[in-house]
Amino acid sequence: MQLTPEQLPLLNDNQPGVMVIRGAAGSGKTTTALMRLRQLCSTRLTRRARMGSDRPVRVLVLTFNRTLEGYVRALAEEQVAEDEHLELSVTTISKWAKSLVSEAFPLNPDAAAVVLRSLCAAFPGDTDFLCDEVNYLLGRFRDDDIDSYVGSRRDGRGASPRMDDATRVRLLDEVVRPYQSAKHANNMADWNDLAVAAATAATDEVWDVIVVDETQDFSANELRAVLAHIDEDTSVTFIIDAAQQIYKKGFTWKEIGVEPVVRPLKANYRNTQEIAAFARPLMAGLPLSADGALPDLSAATRSGSKPVVLKGRYNGQVRWALRNVVDNADLATESVAFLQFRQGAWSDTLKTALSGAGVEWVDLTRQSVWPGGDESVAVCTLHSAKGLEFDHVVILGINGQVTPHGTDEDDTDLDSLRRLLAMGVGRARKTVTIGYKPGEASKLISYLAAGTFRPVTV
Repeated sequence: MQLTPEQLPLLNDNQPGVMVIRGAAGSGKTTTALMRLRQLCSTRLTRRARMGSDRPVRVLVLTFNRTLEGYVRALAEEQVAEDEHLELSVTTISKWAKSLVSEAFPLNPDAAAVVLRSLCAAFPGDTDFLCDEVNYLLGRFRDDDIDSYVGSRRDGRGASPRMDDATRVRLLDEVVRPYQSAKHANNMADWNDLAVAAATAATDEVWDVIVVDETQDFSANELRAVLAHIDEDTSVTFIIDAAQQIYKKGFTWKEIGVEPVVRPLKANYRNTQEIAAFARPLMAGLPLSADGALPDLSAATRSGSKPVVLKGRYNGQVRWALRNVVDNADLATESVAFLQFRQGAWSDTLKTALSGAGVEWVDLTRQSVWPGGDESVAVCTLHSAKGLEFDHVVILGINGQVTPHGTDEDDTDLDSLRRLLAMGVGRARKTVTIGYKPGEASKLISYLAAGTFRPVTV
């Protein structure tokens, strides 16, 4: 891979400390970070040999979910040559945190969620929203600083419903503290408790090099756990684009105690100009922090066909996609991904249609190992596609049934769904096809901009 003027400073910076690689979808953040990983590993191995140290170079690459873990592992192993003096670990944040606590740690997030939901149901307001809010604030603030939630700025959630300071005080007193007490009394822990425990876990080893992908979807406490296991000689790289944040978490670099060197990447190497133009309206007007970047139309240099928007019954959408996307793709060199908002009956219908058409396909949802077969067609949820890329992306059945949200224009769930769809569209290198049934269309369809796509009735 030929290095660009944007990438060279990142690869030449081999100093310890924290670096943030920030860029929009398609800017090559992960690839650049892993190329930097190769440089850092080489530098550390050379220094180890010069100093005559017996200690191996310890390298940690963290991802958010299992599917991305498999993909990043494949990329990392391409970049980092095997060496008996180097220990490379590629894993998810949850697996890594579990490895630091004892086997007796009472992790039971499902049981904890039942307790939280019952407390939120007794509090005025939407129960789903309140559960999200509690998980957000517990993930952002330290246990001894939970009162800072009152009066704090809440980015990335939208303005509705509003949580004024008086309501926040009540939420802490009537939900959060009783929830924490109930977990303690019943010897159960949730995912945030795991992150807090990982941060305080005793270990004699620190990491020499750390890379954290999709950092925008990590909680502050998860990042604090990572930073608790470094020293002044560690090189840490965070890869981030807050515009693609699809989980309701939040943090600031100051809150987690770092002042990183920020390296922006602006070029769009993945998408065509047409795909970038199609995705941008989905994100327009959404809250965007300093760590986010909208798809840049001018940064995409390749041109291609306009995305296709199918209108009709789901079975008709599937038939059209098989005939016009899968059959037209060169599956020896190209990949096709069918991305879905959720699994269920429609997912089963799609898989049956693919098999019936003689298409070899693989399910990537929650896979921790990147498939090594010859399949070039993938099926997975949009959440599992995060961080991946494909030549052709197909997202069918975008109906209200699979995209539930509130009624306000700035509803939290609607904002998340817009980001999720834009993220899915941004996975495509060459073509995008989406579909919906008239009369049952998700509100997401209303955000598409006329002139950026080719409508097709099926």
